Amino acid sequence: MIAATYARTQYTAESLILMMVDREHAGLQDVGGSLPSVLSIDGLKSVDSEIRILESRKVIEDTLQVVDPTVLFPELGRPRLFGLLRSDDAQDRLEKAIDLFKRHLRVEQQSASNIVRLSFSHENPDVAADTVNAIADAYLKRRRAIFDIPRSPFLASELARHSDQLKSIEEQILRLKSEYEIVDLGQEILLAANQVDSIVQRRRQTQERQAALQAEVSTARKRLAALPERVFDFKEQSNQTHNDDDRNVLLRLELERDRLASQFLPDYPPLQEIEKKIKTVRQSMKGAEKPVFSTQREVRNPTIAFLNNHLLTLEIEQDAVARQLAELDRQHAIAVEKVGRLRKAETELHDLERTRGVLEGIYRDYAQRTEAARAEEEAAKVRTSNVRVVQPGVAPATGTSMGPSFIIAGLVGGILLGAAAGVLATWLRQVYILPHEIERDLGVPAIASFADTAGELASPGAQQELIHLAAQLLDHGVGERPMSLLQFVTANEGDGEAVVARGLALELAKGRGLRTLVIDLCGDGTGQLMAINASADPAAGDALAPSDALLAAELDAVPSTVPLLWVSKAAPDSALGSLRTPIAQSRQMLERLRQRFDMILILSPPIGSSHLARRLSPMADANILIARAEHTRAPVAARMRDSILASGGDIVGLVLTGRHFHIPQVIYRWL
Repeated sequence: MIAATYARTQYTAESLILMMVDREHAGLQDVGGSLPSVLSIDGLKSVDSEIRILESRKVIEDTLQVVDPTVLFPELGRPRLFGLLRSDDAQDRLEKAIDLFKRHLRVEQQSASNIVRLSFSHENPDVAADTVNAIADAYLKRRRAIFDIPRSPFLASELARHSDQLKSIEEQILRLKSEYEIVDLGQEILLAANQVDSIVQRRRQTQERQAALQAEVSTARKRLAALPERVFDFKEQSNQTHNDDDRNVLLRLELERDRLASQFLPDYPPLQEIEKKIKTVRQSMKGAEKPVFSTQREVRNPTIAFLNNHLLTLEIEQDAVARQLAELDRQHAIAVEKVGRLRKAETELHDLERTRGVLEGIYRDYAQRTEAARAEEEAAKVRTSNVRVVQPGVAPATGTSMGPSFIIAGLVGGILLGAAAGVLATWLRQVYILPHEIERDLGVPAIASFADTAGELASPGAQQELIHLAAQLLDHGVGERPMSLLQFVTANEGDGEAVVARGLALELAKGRGLRTLVIDLCGDGTGQLMAINASADPAAGDALAPSDALLAAELDAVPSTVPLLWVSKAAPDSALGSLRTPIAQSRQMLERLRQRFDMILILSPPIGSSHLARRLSPMADANILIARAEHTRAPVAARMRDSILASGGDIVGLVLTGRHFHIPQVIYRWL
């Protein structure tokens, strides 16, 4: 507002100047008649150079010699510090005048053209117009002094020198190619490298075959030395003699007897006769022992002849492979030597060609610049300037004031500053306010959020959130069975985990009719019982079965006044709450509890102060993380999540507690 109050009306005088470049430097098109057209990008660069000259200190000093600085800036001639100090001397006044002049001067290039817009702002329109014309005249005078330098003789001498160097490099390249017998260096190197690679591959194959032959020869000799000269063919031993048909006769007689016995009486004469024959044959078979005959045959070992022939073949092939390997070594040495010569030639030739490329570029540049300089020098004799003042400065009729702009800028700046402060505060915030921030940063779903856990979640909104939480947990199971063992994990004590566990236990017992057990590993359970209006009399709740009495005694489980709801009183001192208890024993204890109760809720100590939560996390069906809004820091919550996952536990989600709506709900959506 103060700047708007003291803002004064400024009048801006303008002048348009046309900048002509290259062959237009003399005001003529293509003076030599053989040079290509000028690229627009070169023209724009030249215009930018002219603008730098126009803004130079020397041009401003020449302008201030024409226009009195005290006329432009009256405050320079007044005493300083409200008249307490004398005015500046001439040199200081000039320096201040130059700085103020630069602030009021504007030199702008018009888009995609060679027109430069020169403007100067002042409170007096006539002074502004005179100043614009004065600076244009000073610029024209200054640039004539700058460009009045003949350049063609120097460029011609440099062109001749680079031409001699280029010819010398060409001769060196020809001598090098002739010395190394090179036609196409790239093709020669490729062929040599392929030849070396082919020889190396063949050497490897030959060496492999040589090693195999040596192994085969050694093995054949060992086998040959171990073989006997003669080998056993067969051995036969038998007591069977030729024309020995007793058994066959006996069999025929017995068959005939059986046939007659089935048709006639035992006193039938032919039947009795056959019996006599059978008896006679049997007595004959019981007679003297028959001699035993044996036959044994040995022949010359045929493997010896085979191995001798195979060994001879292997020795011949081994000698041939050795000769082949020697020849490959000779070829490899020749190919490697050729590759080395080509590499040396490539290095020398690359250096020469790189030098030639640089010299060709320099020579081409000098040739163009020499011709351009000659054309400019010849054309400069006809036209003395490449700058035209298209529009001289005139006194403007209207001015501009920055007062309204200052007012608008102040309002917009205040709004932007406030918004930036809010965005910065949100960006630097390391605590959670909204559930979706948890899902975005931790990758863990926020399954519930409670506005205030100082009470017992008795409000209708909290009860609906508990119903929603219980439904999510019961609708998802572990494999084919529902979840029955949940662990509440928190990073800090007092984040509302006890209140959430009690509320969930009441919903499961009263609303769902499930036998629920709350295991408080953070305390003795008295606080939980008092909060639930528990009774110390076990008869008030449902009774345990005799087989489970000992299990309940380990935790000192006490039934509350709420049916189906039990709370432990000695969990920290039990085997489940001791880190010395073997993991197998803890698993067995939890399995026995699963058989008695439908739902088991475990309140573990903060994960930063005890290892118990990480120990029990893989035994639980799911782990529920507890974070307190505006209190639990993001790194702490991330470390809690990583600790549970590293221990092998599964995380079903995170519950946000202690939410406070300090601002309207609509604004929270933008945070």
